[in-house]
Amino acid sequence: ISHAAPQDCPERAAKFFVEAKDNLQRGNYETSVMLCRKVIDIATREILGEESKKEQLSQRISMLHGKGKITEQMKDWAHIVRIDSSGAVHSDEEFTKIEAEEMIGFTEVFLIYSFTLPEMVKAKQNKPEE
Repeated sequence: ISHAAPQDCPERAAKFFVEAKDNLQRGNYETSVMLCRKVIDIATREILGEESKKEQLSQRISMLHGKGKITEQMKDWAHIVRIDSSGAVHSDEEFTKIEAEEMIGFTEVFLIYSFTLPEMVKAKQNKPEE
């Protein structure tokens, strides 16, 4: 099965997202969850740029919401995801297939909302009238 990342994602975010899906398929749920966190980490830095370099992921998520770049629901979801994923890094906490699938699902929605959708809108706006 070939995995793909949503369109118009930053290259590194796309690469790790594909790896996360691959790990999920192989049954490596902890690794899948950690890679999703990495994808969100890269994506938030990409969107916020220089001003976010020193911020923790949780702060970047709040900054994105404050700037209207993500919805309230996405912010809440992102915080849930962030808390869950730190468990995989800092302990021997185990993740189920369902939890890993949820994480992949959220990450995909985050990428589509943050990169694919804005590019689609831009393309429409720049298209000359028929």
